[in-house]
Amino acid sequence: MRVRLRNFVSQQFGNPSGLVGKFIGNGMARRNLYDAEWTVSLLDIQPGSQVLEIGFGPGVSTQMVSAQASQGFVAGVDHSQTMVQVASQRNAPAIQAGRMELKHGDVASLPYPDESFDIAFSLHSIYFWTKPVDCLKEIKRVLKPGGLLAITIQPKDKWAPERTGDAGIMTLYFGGEVAALFSEAGYRDIRVEVPPQKARGFLECILGVK
Repeated sequence: MRVRLRNFVSQQFGNPSGLVGKFIGNGMARRNLYDAEWTVSLLDIQPGSQVLEIGFGPGVSTQMVSAQASQGFVAGVDHSQTMVQVASQRNAPAIQAGRMELKHGDVASLPYPDESFDIAFSLHSIYFWTKPVDCLKEIKRVLKPGGLLAITIQPKDKWAPERTGDAGIMTLYFGGEVAALFSEAGYRDIRVEVPPQKARGFLECILGVK
């Protein structure tokens, strides 16, 4: 029973759905607030930036980016219909103003033309990508030359067992392992950032340039 519950929680974390998914999404919005703020601070967003978020969840980080890219455009792709609804409600003003677009979709096949974005980023999503190198190449396709990709993770030795489920549901990483995936996918100027020592939580952000 405990293993079944752990697997259910892991699956909902990866693809929130229904009422349980909305509850988990609200929890993610609170729990990952610092993660979002710190990641966005690394992106060097300009007023006219074109930005893509993969796996936007409840839309908190998308909202932060939109506030900084005040004359640009923010797009998001998430494979949870529930999170598209939740994030769309949170970001309704920006969507209605035509400055944001949130879509149901998959990182393996992004619904955007080549060289559409200056910046792409993702928080706590890569754990669920079945072919991460292919996904990283797909993100590189939609980045402009010199575009930046940032992926934030919690290192695999900092995860509580009850949140990970059975092998196959999630793949956990150290930052160096994700950096190696970036290299294999053809990114350059790859680096791994960590928050200030006094910051809450355990995070690593892997950044690379197309």
